[in-house]
Amino acid sequence: MRGTWMLSWILIICLSQVAVQSQYYSETLPYHPRPVKVTNLHFFMHRTTGVTIVVVAQANSTSNDNNSSVPFASLFAINDPLRTGPEPDSELIGNIQGIASVTGMNASSTEYLDFGFNTGKFNGSSLSVFSRGEPDLAVVGGRRQFMMARGVAQFNPILVNATNIIAEFNVTVIHY
Repeated sequence: MRGTWMLSWILIICLSQVAVQSQYYSETLPYHPRPVKVTNLHFFMHRTTGVTIVVVAQANSTSNDNNSSVPFASLFAINDPLRTGPEPDSELIGNIQGIASVTGMNASSTEYLDFGFNTGKFNGSSLSVFSRGEPDLAVVGGRRQFMMARGVAQFNPILVNATNIIAEFNVTVIHY
């Protein structure tokens, strides 16, 4: 019994010395915040049903009680081009990739989107959006030029028909 107590005290002393002598932390450096930037973006999304947005999963239901063209409990994969104008041949500046789930009985959707830019000043940068399919989408993050982004992406449908949607986006981004 006495040997066990002695061994316990030796272990406690050794462990206390390890914590004091180890270098598991680093010196604190002064914080120099980068200036906050506000960027306003304007572009157009071009969506083609069955081409840039496709159903990847759907509930196994036999009826569509709400008579909507989009059935409840559907999951869509999105890869829409971003262009500088509403014309189909306007300059391509990036794309929107993500998923949308139809979660409401009135065909409302929840969307997880990434606006990726592959030309110009913001080449290689992206904005992350998570929101309901309302006119105002929440910007919740970004990469490269839009690091730690927050803001709002407002969209206005320009053209909506059976196969195409063209929406105008006005995005205000606060980033570092």
